[in-house]
Amino acid sequence: MVQAAKKIQKIGLLGGTFDPVHNGHLAVANHAMQDLVLDAVWFIPASLPPHKAGHGDGREITGFTHRIAMLERAISHYPSFVVSDIEAQRPAPSYSIDTINILLQRIGEQVDLYFIIGADAFLEIDTWKRFRELPDLVNFVIISRPGFPPGKVEAVMRRAFAGYEYEPLTETWSSAHGRGSFILQHMEPVPISSTKIRERVRGGKDISGLVPPAVEDYIKKQKLYVK
Repeated sequence: MVQAAKKIQKIGLLGGTFDPVHNGHLAVANHAMQDLVLDAVWFIPASLPPHKAGHGDGREITGFTHRIAMLERAISHYPSFVVSDIEAQRPAPSYSIDTINILLQRIGEQVDLYFIIGADAFLEIDTWKRFRELPDLVNFVIISRPGFPPGKVEAVMRRAFAGYEYEPLTETWSSAHGRGSFILQHMEPVPISSTKIRERVRGGKDISGLVPPAVEDYIKKQKLYVK
């Protein structure tokens, strides 16, 4: 009897500081999940991001335990969303190449990983550790916004990932030599940022509608961002 082949799971990876997680993060995850028909999206908070030792306002990044707790509350109504604490289990700083390799070791290779990244962040990918190895491990989902110059992404592709061919119909770069593709996605920007949320909390202003209610309650109870 021939066994049926196991279905390859399509898993999105959304990394970030998530200080705090907000409705914009959830919107990006939902957008990628629906457009690419993903089986799950994993939120991976960075323990200590290599490009962000602290926030631009001079304040330290909130403790990892608090950020995990807020994420767990934010996704509680989304059965296909998962929070991973893998970054806390490894020495800092958090490099994507190391995290992805460990994930693949743990969950096996019967998965297709989709690394979700904003177009602005993608412009700096050639500063990342061992960035040219990443397409052998993941597909990239580059989230663009209206008005973002498409030539900027193309310039990065030519500079950092020479040899990838662009397919205009699907807005995808692919290569016969690499496992992964680069998929350009478009979505309306959600005018929310973690920085603005922290500023509003410090100023005693309302943040309802910017974060899920359970996250707002947690921030209030734990007195986060008030100083």
